Amino acid sequence: MRGWWSSELSEDISEKLQRIEMKIDWLMRILEGRPSMVRDISVSPMKLEEGSSQPVDVNFLKLPDSLRQTVLAMERLKEATTIQVAAETGRSRSVESIHLNQLERMGYLQKFRSAKKIYFRFPSQPRR
Repeated sequence: MRGWWSSELSEDISEKLQRIEMKIDWLMRILEGRPSMVRDISVSPMKLEEGSSQPVDVNFLKLPDSLRQTVLAMERLKEATTIQVAAETGRSRSVESIHLNQLERMGYLQKFRSAKKIYFRFPSQPRR
């Protein structure tokens, strides 16, 4: 016997699935046209649209939103200090320092010194 709660539960699940689909669509739009964010060549291509496929770094999708925001800021800046990334994201320098160092330990970014400043960049970019 199905009760009133059964229809409410299915509506709740349906709403959650729609929100998940919207978030996936949003992520796919962000990743389109960003080939430098595709880091892991061994990942098999995901099908984005009917008839087309583009490799997507699954590890990027697994990152917490706070780290993804930092990666997206670095994608725009290409090479930057913590202060520059903080200005881009609107967060504090100390928060961005934590995120950038974590991304560097994970292998997404490379850290280097130029004069007295420490810069971050994606590993494939040439030195200054």
